Amino acid sequence: MTGSPSWLYHLFAVLMLAVAAYCLLLLFVSAKERRMSGWDVDVAHIAMGIAMAGMFITAWAFGPAWACELTFFVLMIWFIARSVQSVQEFGIHLPHYAVHALMSLATLLMFSFPGGDSGGPAPAMGMSAAGGSRLDPGLSLLLAFAFFASAIFTLASNSKGASHHGTHVPEYALVGAVDGDAAAAAPEPVLQVGVVDRVVAAPWLEDASHVVMCIAMGLMLILMI
Repeated sequence: MTGSPSWLYHLFAVLMLAVAAYCLLLLFVSAKERRMSGWDVDVAHIAMGIAMAGMFITAWAFGPAWACELTFFVLMIWFIARSVQSVQEFGIHLPHYAVHALMSLATLLMFSFPGGDSGGPAPAMGMSAAGGSRLDPGLSLLLAFAFFASAIFTLASNSKGASHHGTHVPEYALVGAVDGDAAAAAPEPVLQVGVVDRVVAAPWLEDASHVVMCIAMGLMLILMI
């Protein structure tokens, strides 16, 4: 990590804060329109964006380690429960909640095993008592592969916005839907949303925030090896 360019760390740190800010705005817009599908993903991305920014640039990190670890532990349990609930309701499938459970787990592990390299962006350096301990390289690579695969799948999928809302929600954003039939059946209030709100909640923009988060988290896991 010592030979990695600092501008790259700053770039990803800024991107993480941008994702957090976007998801905060999206959460506000969704609450205003009383369309709360995907609110938990927005909350998770806000927390992950802030935490990841502090991992890339340690001077930007703040807060006690135990509070961060508790936050991502709760998020992980929440998304596991939602995954089980989704399978029970819709049958055997891969719930979109599963990748968010993995992302919560990965962030929790980054805080628990920050590593001891002071020449690069050691995650949560100075925020954890586990200085010098490292995450298992095999687990790091496995999680990174899962996140890169999720990013590729999201980009290639025809179900835009499914990374935030899943594919079982009939109409899940202020604009757009999982498929054409669902879009045709969407209630009339969807068409009366303001232009700004429609742009903020655009399914492709939601997917973009997920892709950026997956790539950044995968890169950090690789840097930790």
